[in-house]
Amino acid sequence: MSEPEHGRAYWIALPIGVTLIAFGIAGMVGDKGIATSLDIGAWLVGADVAHDFILAPLACLIGALVARALPRWCKAPAQAALLTTGVLLIVVSPALRGYGHDHVPDNPSVQPLDYTTATLTALAIVWTAAAIWAARRLARAGSGGSGKPSSTMA
Repeated sequence: MSEPEHGRAYWIALPIGVTLIAFGIAGMVGDKGIATSLDIGAWLVGADVAHDFILAPLACLIGALVARALPRWCKAPAQAALLTTGVLLIVVSPALRGYGHDHVPDNPSVQPLDYTTATLTALAIVWTAAAIWAARRLARAGSGGSGKPSSTMA
């Protein structure tokens, strides 16, 4: 196996990136101290490991199962809606769990909205859009358009 060749952009970006990372670490240690910085570093490593060994394989498995189980006309809409749902739930999970209230319980500006309703509304929009997309693909496939209905289509 040959060594990868790096172009000029790589060698220009490498020292810039290393410098920015070193600046960030130095700033964090200076502001938070070494113990908190090590806790943050451990959390980042743990989050990376969890992503690489749990979340990403799970997403690939679900995507593969959806690709095998669903007819051709609704695969892409379902996979897009599932991906969007996953990202949305990851982003909104701290708000849904109420993080922040313990530190400043008397501050009304900390999580002032009803995040459960907002999340359900966003999910309804995502899945409605996916249903419309799938219905259009089915209509196009049924009318002899560009997509062909799968043999598993009912």
